[in-house]
Amino acid sequence: MRIDLALDVDLPPQNYGFEEGAADFIALLTQLRGVRGFDVDWAMQPERDGALYSIWHNRNDYLEIFRKNNAEKEDRFSLWAPESSDEMLYVFTYRWNGWSLDHLSGEVYRPHPQYGTQFQLYVGLIDAIVAWKRPQHLAFGPGVYMRDHHPLDRSRAGIRWIGWVPFALNPSDVPEAEIVQPMHGGTLIATQSQYWQAWEANPDYSREAIERAQEVEIRLNLLGVLPTSLELQRGDWGQ
Repeated sequence: MRIDLALDVDLPPQNYGFEEGAADFIALLTQLRGVRGFDVDWAMQPERDGALYSIWHNRNDYLEIFRKNNAEKEDRFSLWAPESSDEMLYVFTYRWNGWSLDHLSGEVYRPHPQYGTQFQLYVGLIDAIVAWKRPQHLAFGPGVYMRDHHPLDRSRAGIRWIGWVPFALNPSDVPEAEIVQPMHGGTLIATQSQYWQAWEANPDYSREAIERAQEVEIRLNLLGVLPTSLELQRGDWGQ
């Protein structure tokens, strides 16, 4: 069964071109090779049923496809990297120097064949991303939650299941959250360690988990650590 876990990372603007941005994204993918569950052979398939291009084995061809593609899109660059198997595990996209915020997004399509949906699997991912490039804000969890259950104004970011904010918080600051711990000069916050989904038809659906996430986000908003889209557009949130 396909699962619903989305990653959204808002980054300060880098103001660099395609070659630098592509090298930066490959540096992240290289770091992820040392993270349990994300040591996959990142690849892309530009045509349906066409050839797969691996970022490790066909790097020049991989980059040339995106170099030509992005040249036609007015400097709105994007690289994506699914795991090369019959069924995709993950897709990551990095956009920079475009019409909007520099942004890293990702989706988890199915449980890892060995590690499933273990909480520490995703903490390892977030740790690597925050170490790679200090975000303005990071949110991870069910996309349906953001669409249907987000308790704040739509312009204000939340954290869903697991998030990172560029501020120092203590567990006593967010008593509604199960986990509040320092990470790379900011704070990792998890509503709970147990995996959950926000789509009612999913066997891991939990109304209690949704309500707990809402309580955590309301608390974080009261603390002033959740940015609006306008605050993120400035590019200096939490600096």
